Amino acid sequence: MPVQLIKVFAPLPIATPRGAEWASGMAIRLAEIGSRVRAAMVRAGHARAQRELDRLALRHAHNPALAQALCDVMNRGNRG
Repeated sequence: MPVQLIKVFAPLPIATPRGAEWASGMAIRLAEIGSRVRAAMVRAGHARAQRELDRLALRHAHNPALAQALCDVMNRGNRG
C-alpha cells in the first residue's frame, strides 16, 4: 500500500498595511521642513529689506526727513 505524505501549511499572518502610517508621518515631516524653509526665506527677505533700506538711507542722507523715515522703518522692522 503506497504511502502519501501531505504537507499542510498554515497561512502566513497578513501584515498590517503601513502605507497610511508612512504617508501620515511623511506629511508631518514635509510640513516641518516646509516651515523651516519658509522661516529661512522670511529671514533672508528681512535681511535683504534691511540692507536696501540702509542703502536708501545713505543715498538720501542729504534729505534728513527721508533718511530718518527710512531709519524708523528699519528700527520698526527690528522690533517686530
